Amino acid sequence: MAYYILNKGFGLRGWKGLPFALRYPDPRFTNFYDKESYRVVYALDGRHDIDEADLTEKQKTVLEQLKKLNIALPSDGTERLEPYQEYHTYPGTYKKSVQWSITGRCNYHCRHCFMSAPDYKGKDLSLKDSLRILDQLAENGVRLISITGGEPFVNPHFYDILDGMVERNLILETLYSNGKLVDEHLLEELEKRGMHPSFHMSFDGLGWHDWLRGEDDAEEEVIRAFRLLKERGYSTSSSMCLHKHNVHDIGKNISFLAELGLQHLKMNVASPAGRWKNETEHFITEDEANQVIIDYLPEYVASGMPVSAQFCSFLDFSKETRTIRIPARKYSGQPGAENTFACGVVKQSMYISPAGKVLPCMTLGQTAIDPQFDTSILEKDLGEILSGSHYLDMCNLKMGAVIEHNEKCHDCRYKLACGAGCRAAGCGETGTDYMAIDPNCCDFYLHGWYDKALELIETYKDSFPSSEGKNAEPVSETDLC
Repeated sequence: MAYYILNKGFGLRGWKGLPFALRYPDPRFTNFYDKESYRVVYALDGRHDIDEADLTEKQKTVLEQLKKLNIALPSDGTERLEPYQEYHTYPGTYKKSVQWSITGRCNYHCRHCFMSAPDYKGKDLSLKDSLRILDQLAENGVRLISITGGEPFVNPHFYDILDGMVERNLILETLYSNGKLVDEHLLEELEKRGMHPSFHMSFDGLGWHDWLRGEDDAEEEVIRAFRLLKERGYSTSSSMCLHKHNVHDIGKNISFLAELGLQHLKMNVASPAGRWKNETEHFITEDEANQVIIDYLPEYVASGMPVSAQFCSFLDFSKETRTIRIPARKYSGQPGAENTFACGVVKQSMYISPAGKVLPCMTLGQTAIDPQFDTSILEKDLGEILSGSHYLDMCNLKMGAVIEHNEKCHDCRYKLACGAGCRAAGCGETGTDYMAIDPNCCDFYLHGWYDKALELIETYKDSFPSSEGKNAEPVSETDLC
């Protein structure tokens, strides 16, 4: 007789369409199985006698893997799973994480804010409604929460929301902030609750941050916040909006952010949306930005890549994985890519607006397409939204349907790598066609930047510090989902 039991922290789970799952203690990981394989996973409860001679080859392989990883532990037949480890099904489809704007208000006046937060007229949700949202997330197996705004710390219920997360065993993954209100008190309150999230704070360049953020002390405050977080051992990342005035200072700003302990910097050309659409004299085109990036890359590599950096849609250098990928390359480019989800990020995560509406992503909020998503988590149970809704249809959209929808894509040689680009960018502020072409992505390929990026990957793939020439074909989250 042979008995096995799941190690502590692992749990048997199922979602609509994915009924055979093993949830890990680390909330970032859940493994999904077919029915045959799951028979042996389900039997890891300390009470089923597992005769390996009766297992199929596939089941034997699964059992050996779980034993090797110390997930399946030998048992004497008397041990039992903890209640949280027992099989439980959730009513809707699987979502790993959520990005939640707990407020639309902000203490800054950023001139490029696509949400127009400085002009936000809405009210924050009541604590009762906020806790109801947390209940809905927990009841549907969503464990990772990233909190954003507006500026999340201006919500008067911020710490009550954190307490609600602790009570429901929900994990605070990332806090998005402008840095002004990041101080010792905040970190002490987080640590008191056993929370140690990463922080994402925008930094738009030495000498230009105040100008873009609309506050005289914005640069000083975010630098102070980065230094405090480095001192206290928090992981930090940042976004930088490129415009005519800061685009030639990329190197100087990367070196400075490295001194502040930054792990990753994401650069993007400031989009003509929200307030920024009226600031045309400061615009820079994607083509102009890409050329500046090409000119800077030798310096970046020679300096040892001070921080991991995503250079717009052009190239993303990861020091952690020692890989270079092309962000604009959403798919493998190989036959069969058309069966991939149109957006892998949207498939696994979701966005909740300040009003409690569930949307595919934050960028769609307050745009022309927003009203199509009649999916308020306060008016309809999240399980119902995740079981059948227009929102869910967009999450399950396949890339092939997007290509078929756009005649321009039919004969394009890049279609299986591009997939018509980002769905939110295809809509823009005024569009209502979720399957429309992302014009910037189209230009990226047709203007020759994709082919140039492939050449640069070959040039720099062996340049990572302490690497052994290890590199992967550029991929995106869509390929991995």
